[in-house]
This record gives sequence, structure tokens and C-alpha cells, in this order.
Amino acid sequence: MAQNSLHVRWLPAVGLVMVVLLSGCPRVLYLDYQPSTSVKGGGPVQVDAFTYAGNPRGLMRQKELETSARDVEALYLSQDIGEFFTAALKKELIFAGYDLKANAPRVVSGTIDHFFLDYVGEQDQQFQIQATFHVAGQGVAPFQGSCNSDRRQLRDWMRSGLLIERGVKDCLEEFMRSAQAAGALDGR
Repeated sequence: MAQNSLHVRWLPAVGLVMVVLLSGCPRVLYLDYQPSTSVKGGGPVQVDAFTYAGNPRGLMRQKELETSARDVEALYLSQDIGEFFTAALKKELIFAGYDLKANAPRVVSGTIDHFFLDYVGEQDQQFQIQATFHVAGQGVAPFQGSCNSDRRQLRDWMRSGLLIERGVKDCLEEFMRSAQAAGALDGR
């Protein structure tokens, strides 16, 4: 009888622990960014690491996406957001025809100011990004620009990575077009 009583008391406690653990589980997104810019250019460019100025919470803050206060689920990239963004920019520049080199006369750097994913209403999911870029170097007039993207899709957490990648593509394309128009990336 004592064993049955113990089982009855522990069963609800185990159930409660399982609900808490499963409802607040963080998700990790593994993104495979593929370049696709329509911008064409050339010449040597150095890309320094971008910093992520976003989410100030916890030990994993450089990997954690910003969300609204009502979203209790933590969402992380598999790598630091700054590393992901820097690698995506490098891929786009190479795809466009630029030559990435250390100590190049043009250096691109910057900050990711906003990297936000949230659910909107009952049906939609939204991703927003804002980044600031700096291009400087020998014989180059300093250039500062920014980019932003605000994309939505039907709510589908399995496609969250695609939404993020599309938003990053928009942002990088905007930067490359404005920097090229200002002559900041030309250097053949």
C-alpha cells in the first residue's frame, strides 16, 4: 500500500516537470546560407567580423534571436549571429566577383543592431534585421550605410530558417547596392 501511495504522489510531479521542460525547450536553427546577389563587382576587399548588439540575456546571447516578451520559446542559431552574418556577407561578395584578402585596401565591418523573429497574430511569422556597415581603407572615402529587412510568411517553425536567410539576403543586397553606388566597393 505504501508503494502505491508513493507512486500516486510522484506521478503528477513527474508529469508537471515534463510539461515545463517540453514547453520551454529552446530550438536551435542550423542555417546553410547560399549567396545569390545580382550585384557584380571586383577587386580586393577585407571583411572584419560583425558584432551582434542584440539580445542582452543569458550566456548564449550572441546566438539567441530577439523575440517579443510574449514569446516564451528561446530560439538560437547554431553559431553566433555575428559569425553567421559575416560569413553570409563574405559569400555574397565572392559570388559578386570580389576577392577577399586580409590587409586589402578596403575593409568592411559593422554591427547587427536588430535580429528579430516573432509570431504575428494567429497566422504569420515575422523576421526583422537591421545592420550598420562601415567601409574604410587606403584611398577610400569612408562609407557608412545601413540595411534592413522586414519579411513575413505563414507561421511555420520548420521554415523559420528560410525566412531568416531571405531577410539576411535582402539586407546584404541593399548594402552592396548602396556601397557600390557610392563607389565604396570598387577597386579593381
